Amino acid sequence: MSHILIYNHDIQKYPPILTAIKVLLALKEKVVIVGYCSDINTIVDFELQGVIYYETIINHTKENKIIKLFKLYSYKKKVKKIVREEFKTDSILWIYGNENIWLLYKLITQFKTILYLFETPQLKVGSRYKMISPFLNYAKTMQSAWKVVCCEYNRAHITKSFFNLKELPLIIPNKPLFDLSKLSQTLDDELEELFKTKKVILYQGIFNYPERRLDELCESVKYLPEEYIICLMGSEDRNKFRLKEKYESDRVVFLPYVSSPKHLEFTRKAYVGFLTYFSEESLIENTINTLFCAPNKIFEYSCFGIPMLANDVPGISVLFEKYEAGMVSEFEPIKLATKILDIDKNYNEYSKGSFNLYNSVDIKSLFEQLIN
Repeated sequence: MSHILIYNHDIQKYPPILTAIKVLLALKEKVVIVGYCSDINTIVDFELQGVIYYETIINHTKENKIIKLFKLYSYKKKVKKIVREEFKTDSILWIYGNENIWLLYKLITQFKTILYLFETPQLKVGSRYKMISPFLNYAKTMQSAWKVVCCEYNRAHITKSFFNLKELPLIIPNKPLFDLSKLSQTLDDELEELFKTKKVILYQGIFNYPERRLDELCESVKYLPEEYIICLMGSEDRNKFRLKEKYESDRVVFLPYVSSPKHLEFTRKAYVGFLTYFSEESLIENTINTLFCAPNKIFEYSCFGIPMLANDVPGISVLFEKYEAGMVSEFEPIKLATKILDIDKNYNEYSKGSFNLYNSVDIKSLFEQLIN
């Protein structure tokens, strides 16, 4: 069986796609990637395992709207040509994300397709995509898919209801598939000493505000003993610069973005993993995605039995309560600090619960269920 995976953004930054590729290869399936990957090492590794890679689009957020529009037209045309050449009688087309559903709707109605949704799908077609796909019937396209995948229970039900799907989408949590044997056991000398001698409260991720609020975490260190430090790791942007200007010190440390899976060398040495999700005043889909978030980061922390701390949203609090893998907190510096100390008092129990959360999902079995 062959699987043609299509996405129009950098797959290196989307762990669910990388996980799907790894699982399919482990199941001895043929894989074709249609899209873009910023990390040449990732592609070389996949190609050595027999993956066929077609580079089709490189998106730059700062490009003007006209250039983006022409790129999407070109991408749509190129993808259709590749699919018609690669699709065999035993093939399955995997289409990731809203934009590709809107762009490639004709392929979905013509070929055996899995629609893989990272989040709650946008409920209205974007204006740019209405221009490119003027005859798109969004609901019928969703209904015509062979299977639909969501990452979380509540969002799966919302998707089924809104688009009047015959079946509930298959729920596959965002659990990455790791090869921990390739990770280094130590960091650079200075960082290794830091992580070894301090209790590191680690945040790894993006810095977009207000969804990822981090000021309160930075300020919480004032209420913690000297053995604790805050470590914030991720790509440089305007908000990260603002936080560095305001808080950087011996106790609030900022680290650059490290690509997957190398970032796990830092994750495994953390004392507590931190997550933060706040909805913005915007589309209802964004609110749903925030409230019922299903971050892959939960599985990255729990893979190493690291207890977690987060703000109180249902998608996280339900898991923490079920597995006793961490705590949620009101988002004030002193209350965050208090929760960190509460985790410390029962650290072994929370660490065990974190491991249990990780082991609760058999990702290979779920993908086998999906393709069979």
